[in-house]
Amino acid sequence: MSKPEPPSKEEFKARLKKAQQQQEETSWNRSDLTVERNSTAGRAWRLSVEMVAALLVCGWFGWLLDKWLDTKPWLMLVFLIVGAVVGLYNVIKVGKRMNDSANED
Repeated sequence: MSKPEPPSKEEFKARLKKAQQQQEETSWNRSDLTVERNSTAGRAWRLSVEMVAALLVCGWFGWLLDKWLDTKPWLMLVFLIVGAVVGLYNVIKVGKRMNDSANED
């Protein structure tokens, strides 16, 4: 049983160009409003994840320290406050970066 021969460079380039054109056409067929909504929702999710992740990580770290040092619940509360501050800082930083990139377009 013999292997089929791979396409020539010209055939490959033609198929690649055709696939790229199809991809470009389908991307242009989307509604700008749908893309805008998805982009805005994605940005909102990113900001909320930044905040929640900072709270969870810092709260978990405080809980571990409380368990290890037997200081319940003080270190967890302190680290939850630290997590809130870090989360807000991250949200502000990412929000500024998003705003700057939106103003460039």
